[in-house]
Amino acid sequence: MTTTKDPLFTIFDSTELERDIALMDRVKEKFELKSDSGLARMIGAHKSVLSEIRSYAKSVANGNTPEGKARTLTALQRLRAFNHLGYAWARDALMAAFPEAVREELRKSDNERTHANVVDAAEPRRTKVRSKAQTGTVS
Repeated sequence: MTTTKDPLFTIFDSTELERDIALMDRVKEKFELKSDSGLARMIGAHKSVLSEIRSYAKSVANGNTPEGKARTLTALQRLRAFNHLGYAWARDALMAAFPEAVREELRKSDNERTHANVVDAAEPRRTKVRSKAQTGTVS
């Protein structure tokens, strides 16, 4: 019997792209996110970046080698994703202390709280550029 290795935890038998996809999928699964836009807010990325990563991975999986450098998560985005994933794993371990009937309701309410916190903490995407005259700086 051969066991499949989890790309999230195998450095030598997986690529950076495979690890990023596994990390993204695992966070989405643990927090029951329906789309990459929620994941993007959680890890501080734009949803188009996640789309580019998935598109590149799909091309590679189909045997095509796209031109240019592979798009991957930044170190900070990975750190944020692992931070959320670590929280979810600790939460799951703690949930084992509660009766089965209560666990799902606790998990659901915690995911709702997490989603609300992520939306509240999301920085505005667009900022108004101020001219030198408005800021009072002189060249």
